[in-house]
Amino acid sequence: MKRNLVVALASVAMLVAAFATAMVEQAAAELSGRSVKIGVMLPLTGKGAEWGEAGQIGSQLAADEINEAGGIGGVKIKLIFYDDHGAEAEGITIINKLAQRDKVLAISGPCFSSTTEVVFPLLNELKVPTISYCSAKPGLSKLSEWGFRNSLTSDKQLAPVVTAWKAAYNIKKVVIIHDLEDAVSKAEGSKVYPVLFKKEGIEIIEMLTYRTKDTDFSAQITQAKALNPDGIALGSCYQQAAAIIKEARKQGLDVPFIGGACTGAPGLIEIGGKATEGTYVSTAAWMDDPSEKIQNFVKAIKARNGNKAFPYSAPRAYDNIYILKGIMEANGVTNKSDDLASDREKIKMGWANVKDFPGVSGLTTMNEVGDGAGGVRVLKVVDGVYADVSATN
Repeated sequence: MKRNLVVALASVAMLVAAFATAMVEQAAAELSGRSVKIGVMLPLTGKGAEWGEAGQIGSQLAADEINEAGGIGGVKIKLIFYDDHGAEAEGITIINKLAQRDKVLAISGPCFSSTTEVVFPLLNELKVPTISYCSAKPGLSKLSEWGFRNSLTSDKQLAPVVTAWKAAYNIKKVVIIHDLEDAVSKAEGSKVYPVLFKKEGIEIIEMLTYRTKDTDFSAQITQAKALNPDGIALGSCYQQAAAIIKEARKQGLDVPFIGGACTGAPGLIEIGGKATEGTYVSTAAWMDDPSEKIQNFVKAIKARNGNKAFPYSAPRAYDNIYILKGIMEANGVTNKSDDLASDREKIKMGWANVKDFPGVSGLTTMNEVGDGAGGVRVLKVVDGVYADVSATN
């Protein structure tokens, strides 16, 4: 009987401990205030607006779903959107507004690397966790411990694409054409491609450049054609990439193209049409995955997007909001005005420790410098759509 009593008391103790733990977790998850304010920076106008529009839809979809389910710790999300126009100066103004005037707990954005590059150093003083959802220029997360990127840097995105492109077309010598002003495109053209091509034994016979607002690429293609390359590598956003490829076909230059992180948007095919057939790009979120979870997400985004295809900014921005929800509820964020600084610190630490979050963009894990780590899909334009050729290379 004594033994039975000990067992019974032990069982009761375990139940009490479990209940106490549950109560602590529940208390930690309860937030104060009328709303949980999260800032969102995105380019709704200007270059690459397609990326910003998709990011806005993804962010709002996540917030709507979370709010319908009770919010974060019982408090509904309020997203505060600002259009940074893809401009560095506007990004500086907005990050200060969100941190100091709007007093948001965290910021999702910016999208583009050029804006991220000027915004992240400001975080050392502003001390607000800021998470870009599509910036891809290598090295930017090192600019501040408060800056994170839920995306893959372009060196990681392009490595398997270069390997697949070389194998598919027997590439031995290339011409690189890249934007001199756009941060990620310049980095890809001047630094990322050279390293990857050297590793693959591909010779760079010329590097040609242009400026973001250029619309005439006839001179670059004339030069490239005279060099007789096996292929052309682009450090370019999709609008310029489409124009460059169309000009190449116009001049009779029928060589395969490979594009960087900003090239692989639906807009490339929409603008470039048949000229883009055979082009290789990458994506940090594959939306043709047949799983129910992914396809439900795709349907929901398209329902808000005129049934159009969208770049990976939508799933990455969507995941950002859900990850923030989990971090706030798990780390004792209070959402009290007096606790703003400590709440932001908790969110920063939470982001640094994100591991294998099962989002619609795949598993999200932050590496040691605050960049997202995960799988890459190799895409090829086939019959007017992006086909996943990862498994065939």
